[in-house]
Amino acid sequence: MNDTISKSCYDGQNKLWAHFQNKSPETFEDAKPRLDYILRAISRKKISDVLSVLNIGAGNGYFEERAKQSGWEIYSLDPDEITVKRLLEKGIKASKGHIEQMPFCDRSFDFVVASEVLEHLSDNQFRSGIGEIVRVMRNVGWFLGTVPYCENLSLNQVICPRCGEIFHRWGHKRSFDIRAIRDELSQFFSGAVVKRRTFVRFQGRGIAGTVKSAVRLILGTCGAEIASPNIFFVAKK
Repeated sequence: MNDTISKSCYDGQNKLWAHFQNKSPETFEDAKPRLDYILRAISRKKISDVLSVLNIGAGNGYFEERAKQSGWEIYSLDPDEITVKRLLEKGIKASKGHIEQMPFCDRSFDFVVASEVLEHLSDNQFRSGIGEIVRVMRNVGWFLGTVPYCENLSLNQVICPRCGEIFHRWGHKRSFDIRAIRDELSQFFSGAVVKRRTFVRFQGRGIAGTVKSAVRLILGTCGAEIASPNIFFVAKK
């Protein structure tokens, strides 16, 4: 891929992120159960009360705000300038940048989180990004995150009515199954736990809503596409 095409793809991806994060923040409401799960996973593995945590891809900033409330030293990396500014105004340490070239020193973080991020990367971006994650993690650090499970990328393809370009509506470039993500992570980390899971909300849903959430949770664990399952991973450096 030449530099012109790479820059064009980069600009398009950045525009997608900027749109959803700034124009449609409600898009990220359904992410709360998933992010809460990751926050709990970090809490179970923490080795001190004050943790240094990097979240890659801010979304609407929910993860950062919850981590800050927990007393953690939270950092955020996002390509969108407006999102970064909004986080900084809330007292959250945020930097503009991309996963492939992160503006952080070596061995800076106890935990690095990339939830629904890796599927946006090309093969080269993925390898460079994981290499950067390893670089900024401390020697006993952990990498946690999620990706969609066995996504059929073609089902979310749309066409621009002006230029005719076909693209994934969320900017996804890769699809993962459990074996694929485990094999990828094993090249960089000493151990990785990878499992299929659907993240659902139970609190405040009433009886009918609770039953629906329970059914979706079971279906997602079995890998049923209707439940929109994810792959959760946690890997140790």
